[in-house]
Amino acid sequence: MMEIRRLDPQEYAGYALQFEYVTDCVYDVQADENGFSLALTRLDSPLRKAFTDTLFSEWLEEPVAFGAFDGETLAGVIEGSPEAWHNVFRISNILVQPEYRRRGVGQMLMDSMLDFIRRNTHVRGAILETQTCNAPAIRFYRKNGFRLSRIDIREYSNEDVEKREVRIDLFLPLEG
Repeated sequence: MMEIRRLDPQEYAGYALQFEYVTDCVYDVQADENGFSLALTRLDSPLRKAFTDTLFSEWLEEPVAFGAFDGETLAGVIEGSPEAWHNVFRISNILVQPEYRRRGVGQMLMDSMLDFIRRNTHVRGAILETQTCNAPAIRFYRKNGFRLSRIDIREYSNEDVEKREVRIDLFLPLEG
């Protein structure tokens, strides 16, 4: 049985997260006279992406993280921190190990974090960042009520649009 536990920053600071996903579609950024929009585009062949991050990075103001444990195995994590300058809570990382995906672990983690935010903060909403090439994550975040808040076509490089890897922020209002 999966158990969600709050992670101790002393124990998990610097814990390496190995992200990997495969997608068969991307959200292409389209510009027109009214601004920007995203269009779901199927790929000819699946796209595989991988990157790393760590828990409890120094840039986070007051980080909190939860882990999904299968016995003593860490099946997934979610991490976030309030950002006082604009009164939001940034979900900085969510990862479910591949062998635990499609079993509700990500939903349990998201529910735990959103419950924590609602009970322990007075922010106006939760925000997170992903890339237009991470269609599985975008579907999951939208299912949880997050909506497009920002498109940054030059966050990672000057060729983000051409690489189909544009930063987007998704926002979930929490105040009432």
